[in-house]
Amino acid sequence: MKAITILIISALIAFGISTVNAEIYTWVDENGVRHYSDSPPEEAEDAEAVFPEYQYDESADKNRTLKDQHEMNALIEEIDRENAQDQAAAKKRTQEAEENRPPTQEELVAIEKERLEKKIAFLEKQPLEYFGSQRNKILRLGYYHYRIQDLMEDPEKYFRQPASFEGNVKFPNTGHESGGAGH
Repeated sequence: MKAITILIISALIAFGISTVNAEIYTWVDENGVRHYSDSPPEEAEDAEAVFPEYQYDESADKNRTLKDQHEMNALIEEIDRENAQDQAAAKKRTQEAEENRPPTQEELVAIEKERLEKKIAFLEKQPLEYFGSQRNKILRLGYYHYRIQDLMEDPEKYFRQPASFEGNVKFPNTGHESGGAGH
């Protein structure tokens, strides 16, 4: 947007300068008022040319045009760089906002469901000795299946009232040698 505005202003300036290709005179009248005109008045003796007219020089004009084009291109490139930097900064702010936002209810449900499914998969791979009995294994797996069911039916209640059942598990290699079914 800035580039378009600058191009329009530059074009108007260039057009205005090229159309004002005459001498401009200034003088002060008998009342002390300064005047400007493209032709000197007959009665003003102190009229002087402010912008004297010059002869057209094609090579000088081409050089000025090339210089103006280079300056305009440099200005456009600078504006494009600034726009790219602004867009990158806006994108970064959006990403940071996305990363820092709290998870949605749906995301929390998906994370918790995945956690419970991993726990079930882990437990299904364990030998019977890990649980102490077939009954404990069934109870433990059933507990996590019911937790998934509760999570899917009423997520708000699930997160408001977390359960802490871990069941009867024999923990191998933990130093608890009480031998069996419960902790």
